[in-house]
Amino acid sequence: MSRHEPPRPVAMRQRQGSGIARLARLGLGVWAVCVLAGGLARAGDSPGVPEMLLRVKPAVVLVMTEVSGEVRLTCPNGSPHRVAPAPIREHGTGFLITPDGYLVTNGHVVQPYHESDDSEARDALLRQAIEQACPEAKATAGQPRHAVAELLPGIAPTASVDVKKTLSVVLSNRDTFVAEVKAYSPPLAERPGKQRAAGKLGVRESGKDIAILKIDGRNLPTLSLGDSDRVQIGQPIHLLGFPGVVLYHDLLDRRSGVEASVTSGQVSSVKRDARGAPVIQTDAAASWGNSGGPGVNAQGDVIGILTFISLTSDETQAIQGFNFLVPANVAREFARTAGARLDAPSPFNAVWHDAVARFVRGDWAGARVKLDAASRLVPNLPDVQRLQAETEVRLLQDKRSPIPFVLAASGAVVLLLVGGVYVRGWRRRARRVPAPGTAQAPASALLRPVVRVSAADLARALAQRTDLVIVDVRDTSAYEQSTVQAKGAIRASAAEIVEAVSALGREQGIVLYCDLPGEAASTEAARRLMAEGYTRVAILAGGFAAWEAGSLPLERTPHARGLANGVRPALPALRAEGAPSLEAEVDLAVGVKGSGPYFNARATRLGLAGIALRSPAALTEGQRVRLTVFLAGEPLEIEGQVVAADGAANHGGPYTAEVTFDTLREDHATAMEGLILAQRTAR
Repeated sequence: MSRHEPPRPVAMRQRQGSGIARLARLGLGVWAVCVLAGGLARAGDSPGVPEMLLRVKPAVVLVMTEVSGEVRLTCPNGSPHRVAPAPIREHGTGFLITPDGYLVTNGHVVQPYHESDDSEARDALLRQAIEQACPEAKATAGQPRHAVAELLPGIAPTASVDVKKTLSVVLSNRDTFVAEVKAYSPPLAERPGKQRAAGKLGVRESGKDIAILKIDGRNLPTLSLGDSDRVQIGQPIHLLGFPGVVLYHDLLDRRSGVEASVTSGQVSSVKRDARGAPVIQTDAAASWGNSGGPGVNAQGDVIGILTFISLTSDETQAIQGFNFLVPANVAREFARTAGARLDAPSPFNAVWHDAVARFVRGDWAGARVKLDAASRLVPNLPDVQRLQAETEVRLLQDKRSPIPFVLAASGAVVLLLVGGVYVRGWRRRARRVPAPGTAQAPASALLRPVVRVSAADLARALAQRTDLVIVDVRDTSAYEQSTVQAKGAIRASAAEIVEAVSALGREQGIVLYCDLPGEAASTEAARRLMAEGYTRVAILAGGFAAWEAGSLPLERTPHARGLANGVRPALPALRAEGAPSLEAEVDLAVGVKGSGPYFNARATRLGLAGIALRSPAALTEGQRVRLTVFLAGEPLEIEGQVVAADGAANHGGPYTAEVTFDTLREDHATAMEGLILAQRTAR
């Protein structure tokens, strides 16, 4: 940047290139957050910034837009093509403000989804389709964009582009929700490269760059909106969000993406934007993808929402130290207009904040109780899981038992966490042969009590460490009749257990489950292993039923996966004679794309054959539809046909319909089976 060239402000929604499909495998947190949790643990009873940041982090969410489509075009050589270009994905940050799912983000984060003018998206998808389908676009070596630009005027008039848009919100536990825009204000400036259609004036832009979204949730973590009029220059500020440089970093685990990163600085100034509205300036670092993230003060209250940063004149480098936030009081006005009850208390916040405070002052037993309560309200949050594991370690250190391996279930989880080599699928493992002369346990090992772990404890252990071996010791006939098992489990009978795990070290963590009353088979197998010198053996209390009820990960059994070369055969309609009985009542978000615009519906019943829907728009019998089923984790894209529909529901909805699925992919069938079994067990 030359000395006299001013920095250029730019909105910070992160756009994901068409070649990057990395958001599907989001998981446990980034290293900075791990350092944060560890620092808190080491700080003992000294509360401060780490404690506050742990309290606020669970409420920060990833906001994702996706624009996809199907393009029909005819290339210059006369060949027709039907192309599905790579979807255009972008992301930003948001934060929850009510326990029932209202959240705040930037207007420009949701703009690709919300704006009614699809011309930019259609043009981008068509250009991708031309480059992908037409040989003429590939003829110019090294200059495909130039070739596409030359071909576009001749192809565009006869081409058709069917655009589909989705807006979703991902929590740090990887739960994904369909989002609805409740209130919207565009950004101060239009996005770079955006072109307005000829003859269209468009809406008048207020430039506040705020959007209020709603997801279907309950008991969610929340942040409080502070009074931004009281902001003082020099006061500390902490920015939380999902910068693309971290989310897509080649040297970082892709699963670490759904935990917010934290940067800190001070309030540099309170200025006004080009339209006269106040903005807060900070020197805290930010980048693309931080858009919509909260800036919190030392008390954890939101004082601003990150909106734009500064770039060099060539727009290739961010200039740190000059970042700007929309004041929180502006967001409060929009939230109230959208119907958000900002005074609604969050049950999760009550127990989580108490748990963090107890942990900081060293009340490990009290922290454990509160952490378990927080985990029941919102399961699988990484911050909660980390504190649970650390609490168990502290409790273990406080004990004075002369036999450290004889513990209650919660202590057993800690033992299972302490080490070993992770073995994910025994049939695919590299074998490790025990060293010659390995000492065997004496017969008195049989007198040691068998450690039992609950499904909740096991879930925490699996989330914290991936070094556990799961062994299925169910009755043979029951196993052969089952179509699912614990994900990655070894199959062995109690009599075969020693041979089955003979390649494992004696300190490998092993968890056994069965289906007999009192865990009889698991107990027998555990005693055999303990007699052979295995020191970290536990059985799952409640057996396989507890695994299912705890919504722990499932996969299809090898004999079930062998059907039709691993592809599940087409199944009949939900109500057709002879339909499979594996189905359950559910309440799930489902995106529906039929012959008209994309819309969101709710699933009331889910089976392996199909799904029952309650939707705001009518569907017709025989209609082909494309469904996006939002399970916990990543959404499933499934096609099917409407086999029953109620088209006379007061002409205004909600309407009901039943859709039968086309052939299900193996991973989709597995995910659905797991959900259905968990729902049925819970009921």
